[in-house]
Amino acid sequence: MTYALVGVALLAGAGGLWYCSQGPKEEPKAEKPVEPPAPPPRPSSQFADEFEVPEEEPDASAEPPPAPTKKRIVYVDRKCNGDIPREALMSVVGQNRRQVRACYERRLKVNNTLQGRLNVRVIVNRNGSVSQVRVGGSLRDSEVFSCVRELARRWKFPSPSKGACAEVSIPFSLTPRS
Repeated sequence: MTYALVGVALLAGAGGLWYCSQGPKEEPKAEKPVEPPAPPPRPSSQFADEFEVPEEEPDASAEPPPAPTKKRIVYVDRKCNGDIPREALMSVVGQNRRQVRACYERRLKVNNTLQGRLNVRVIVNRNGSVSQVRVGGSLRDSEVFSCVRELARRWKFPSPSKGACAEVSIPFSLTPRS
């Protein structure tokens, strides 16, 4: 019987120690309402709303737009009425055709039925560098579009004549080689 009393005393002591180690209990605090995040900042007013590129073919980027909105490319006080001679354009396309084909063939290994047209539309600045790129076409492969878009941003054209910039559309027909 003494063992039973000693056991009960030890249990009571252990329970008391546990209770004391828990510390005082706090009252639950009222939660503050969560405020919605601030809207994103509006675009700077330094851009002129006078130039709009019509939608001919949708740009197939990796992520679709969040909501249907009117797509615009806006430039600062420019009108792209410049001109680049056809021979010069063909030279730039010839220099970069292999790279475009490499983007296509990389994806052709994944999808062996991939074929179609690819249209690269660029805005060439006064110094010949590319400021804007849009890629579309019936190929409908976002990875090829993305690869070609990155390539086209680095292309170098001759300076446009008769204007501050020039808009150029370059078609590619991509089919598997026999």
